[in-house]
Amino acid sequence: MESAPTDKLGNISKHKKGSTMVNTQLKILRVFGPTGAEVSSVLRGIRDDGCPGLRLLERDGEFAICVQVSAPNRAMAEQYCEKWAARLRTKFGDDVFAEGETSLAQATLDALLEKRKLLVAADETTGRLVGVLLQPLPHSEAVFDFGTESYADPEKQKQITVPPQLLKKFPGDVVQAAAGRALAAMQAAGADFAAVYMPATVGQCPFVLICDNHGAAACALPPDLNDATIGNQILDLLRRRVLGLRLGADDYIVKPFAMDELMARMEMVLRRAGKGGHQLQAFDVTLDSAAHMVLQRGQPVELTPREFALLEQLMRNRGAAIYRDTLMERAWGGDAETTRAVDTYITRLRKKLNWGDKIETVYQIGYRLKQE
Repeated sequence: MESAPTDKLGNISKHKKGSTMVNTQLKILRVFGPTGAEVSSVLRGIRDDGCPGLRLLERDGEFAICVQVSAPNRAMAEQYCEKWAARLRTKFGDDVFAEGETSLAQATLDALLEKRKLLVAADETTGRLVGVLLQPLPHSEAVFDFGTESYADPEKQKQITVPPQLLKKFPGDVVQAAAGRALAAMQAAGADFAAVYMPATVGQCPFVLICDNHGAAACALPPDLNDATIGNQILDLLRRRVLGLRLGADDYIVKPFAMDELMARMEMVLRRAGKGGHQLQAFDVTLDSAAHMVLQRGQPVELTPREFALLEQLMRNRGAAIYRDTLMERAWGGDAETTRAVDTYITRLRKKLNWGDKIETVYQIGYRLKQE
């Protein structure tokens, strides 16, 4: 069998089978939102209905579903291929973000450019997660702040704080703090959307949140996602909001923010996300966030609540440099008088765990837990 080369995804290839010319049509649907098990279940049903050629690729939460159909002529191949592609579009709905080779980052960038909207990240960690996906793409600087007008600007950063009235009403709650911080970042930068990623803390799973002029949407995440997948979760939530699609979020609150309502609904959302990923392992230490216990070589280690929270952040973000103020905010709510308090607790952790060479100091930034 000889095949004519194809230059792009979706082009027609022709080959001879015996004396009959066969045309092959390929379509690729890009999907984000459902789990791998949910996608596989849909594809099994499509195969059972007679679709002759299906392949599935996955990377960082993005699924590429390849539909390949052969027929005696080009028109028939295109017709049959489109038939099965249409079935898949119906099954996945708004979870289909593009066709062909377009990534989720490119699809989101295109939506922002089309609508002329500006996105800002509320902190350095969120900015890094989104920036690494958008920055390589042309014209991304037109729609993403990259920190120049927000957290990277010392004067603007001072404005990106949780409104005091919210802290008084919901002391220590990270969900309402994230919503308040996103709103402050959006206003400080003059942006249309603000994004926040909050890693898991004791008793709460990680989540991402998008704020705009109409409200805030939050999506709880499973534990132990890599950075690219977390960034894609942010971009997918943003894409849906920009385009007015069904939100891939666990809840959505219309402004003015009714934080007590947001909290009640998000509490239910975070419970639905489950309590997986309680145990973290690094070197000779195991941390169990559910039991609030740390074991070193099988023996319990006595840590204060702040030492425990700080260690958990380092272990969950292992290998990444974390700013002192980020550690302070995410480990215990940012209520220390100075970021130097973080240095004090790091010194205590190093001594208690004998981790003098494992918790690294990153000059002018903060700390990083070494990879093995």
